[in-house]
Amino acid sequence: MNTTSQRIAIVTGAARGIGAATAIRLARDGHAVAALDMDEASCARTVSAITSAGGLAIAVGVDVSAPERVDAAVERVLEELGAPTILVNNAGIIRDNLIFKMPLEDWDAVMNVHLRGAFLMTKAVQVHMTAANYGRIVNLSSTSAQGNRGQVNYSAAKAGMQGFTKTLAIELGPFGVTANAVAPGFIAT
Repeated sequence: MNTTSQRIAIVTGAARGIGAATAIRLARDGHAVAALDMDEASCARTVSAITSAGGLAIAVGVDVSAPERVDAAVERVLEELGAPTILVNNAGIIRDNLIFKMPLEDWDAVMNVHLRGAFLMTKAVQVHMTAANYGRIVNLSSTSAQGNRGQVNYSAAKAGMQGFTKTLAIELGPFGVTANAVAPGFIAT
């Protein structure tokens, strides 16, 4: 596929909800889109919505918390669409519970998808952004970053996304890469 006149966007968690809507909007704005989610087939509806409207999109299955899988996913995007210069770190899960009931596995799962996933995806993509002296990173935080009963793991992860984003802006800004976080409230998906 030749997409030299298009920017290449990666959206994680693009199978539904905010991720799907973001992927579709980026395509509508003229970008080629790689829709990433745990299960590649789950992105079929997102990709179909983009391609049926005349856009260019691929689905890629990836566990964003696994370094080798992230590297393979970004390599596939590079081969099939081109060098990505837009990244939307949207992938996320919830494992809500009060702290005294929360198992360590639920804490780790949320941290791994939200924070480790955003770190690994950004680390893999920033090399293409800095080489192009252009990049846009958008990280999904949440109003829950301010605290929310029964979401100690989710709230901590989303607050971490804000610090992560501010640091990315400082480190990558001199290379033409912007980093921003959005913090929506409850979204019915």
